[in-house]
Amino acid sequence: MTGRTAAADEWVRYRRTARHDGLVAALSLLCETLCEGTPPRGPGGHVVAPAGIADADTGDVLTTLAVEDGTVIASRSRAEPPSVSQTPWAAWALGVTCLRFGVSERLLDAVLAHLGGRTVGDAKLLHQQLVKGGVAEVVIEQLEIETMLAGATPGDLDDGVLVGLNAQITETDRMLLRLLGAVSFLADGPGQVARVSELIADVYFGPARAGEHGGAA
Repeated sequence: MTGRTAAADEWVRYRRTARHDGLVAALSLLCETLCEGTPPRGPGGHVVAPAGIADADTGDVLTTLAVEDGTVIASRSRAEPPSVSQTPWAAWALGVTCLRFGVSERLLDAVLAHLGGRTVGDAKLLHQQLVKGGVAEVVIEQLEIETMLAGATPGDLDDGVLVGLNAQITETDRMLLRLLGAVSFLADGPGQVARVSELIADVYFGPARAGEHGGAA
């Protein structure tokens, strides 16, 4: 295994953890390995972190969200966000993107399991033409994202690419939630995880991000 391959595997680990163990497990791993347990704040001073990991000076707690494998807290610091030089932005941005992709893959697994267990008449819902078409569209989107992330290490993908990938992940997740129907609205279901993932994207890749971190990756 080359040094570059070994380095790329570090980022695949966040994706795999999110897919197999859940969002909180992967976000905890990301915080512990990249930021010594203190996640960087977004350009608006916001943080989304597992309960117990958020920085002590995060200030105002905005919301607490329970997901399948734990609890995350969204908060806003009263202090000024750290400068780019103090934040491992390129590493964090790639790690968050890989994590969110793993969450999306986990959501697809949940959708397939749900649809595979339901029937319409004598046929499985998953075999209905419209449903099959929707699943195929999601798979195509995920293959495109996977191709872009394959072998990537911090700095390989510029800010614009990462922002685009996160927007694509968000849209893919929304497609999956439509396939779940009413189940996606359950507070303890996969839809809640997708909403937290989208919140993470808003914090670090939202409109305010360009002015704060532009060109930092």
